[in-house]
Amino acid sequence: MPQELPIGDDRPFARLRHAVRGTALHSGYRYLRSRAGVQRERELLGSVRTYCLFLGHARSGHSILGALLDAHAQVALSDELDALKYVSAGFSRDQVLWLSVQVARDQAARQRQKRGRGGKVYSYEVPGQWQGRTRDLRVVGDSNAGGTVRALSKDHQLLSRLQTLMGGLDLRFVNVARNPYDNIATMMLRSGRSFESAFERYFENWELIEQLAERIGPQPIHTVRHEDLVTAPRESLAGVTRFLGVEPSVEYLDACAAVLYDSPARSRHSVSWSPEQRSRIDARTAGFTALQGYSFEA
Repeated sequence: MPQELPIGDDRPFARLRHAVRGTALHSGYRYLRSRAGVQRERELLGSVRTYCLFLGHARSGHSILGALLDAHAQVALSDELDALKYVSAGFSRDQVLWLSVQVARDQAARQRQKRGRGGKVYSYEVPGQWQGRTRDLRVVGDSNAGGTVRALSKDHQLLSRLQTLMGGLDLRFVNVARNPYDNIATMMLRSGRSFESAFERYFENWELIEQLAERIGPQPIHTVRHEDLVTAPRESLAGVTRFLGVEPSVEYLDACAAVLYDSPARSRHSVSWSPEQRSRIDARTAGFTALQGYSFEA
């Protein structure tokens, strides 16, 4: 089970870096740092065979899945680097790869902290495994699912630029789904959205995901249900790692399973739903392939 921790890095340089994040200064800093990193670690980056991005909706469990994948010896997977921003900015392929590797290292050094249930902060560290370090690196990626969907949907040329930039690598997408009731409830509870606002935002996002799936093609997309990851972690993780081209050891699967909750959070029970609201959610859910079988009860 994730360990509750305080969040944040209070070191002066870390505070400064956070203050300029998103600015041209920060982008320039990362450009120079990544160029130097590529020069130092060209051999490491040369072993990469697969590049992976996440698709999906916020609060669906992308961060925990990303942290578990980063615990594999042959995978370096950053959380919310926003890699497509650097693709758009003209960074080279190896610079984008190195940034994910380095951010994954930094996040591992902070025990993969993430805000979770009830606003608490947890560590998604997997003891005894490979978070923040690698052996025979094969897969690099980033788990910024919602940001990736929005960026690829807003700029229809970005997907082709990504495919060109990652030429020579196997480009793969992991789509994480969660019960719509839990996603919509979490949006209402954490963001103060009305039902109407959360409902529209949630299903508009899934429309974008399905449009992207048509453009990408069915082969390089693997859908993971958050509930399956929690209740059957070994089988679910084995499916994802093999989709990415690496084999999971029994030790790795057991270690990852040990840090998960016994059951997924069901935010839906913290919201009062009218019959009309439930009817509307069920009707829209039925229209999306990745959401088939979800209901208030299941």
